[in-house]
Amino acid sequence: MKQYSVFGTVTASKFMGRFWANSKEEAIAMAEKSENNFVSLCHQCNDQCEDPEIHEMTAEEVT
Repeated sequence: MKQYSVFGTVTASKFMGRFWANSKEEAIAMAEKSENNFVSLCHQCNDQCEDPEIHEMTAEEVT
């Protein structure tokens, strides 16, 4: 019998901010360059999660 290490992928969302732009794509590009483009975890979660990163962004028009 073999021993295995098992990892789970954790997914969450983070509000990146509001950006004035001509398109959703432009707003996402602005968010990617913003100072909010990072992930911060509390010390307990940081001990349990490796390499937190933002891997996808979506945009919604504010009405």
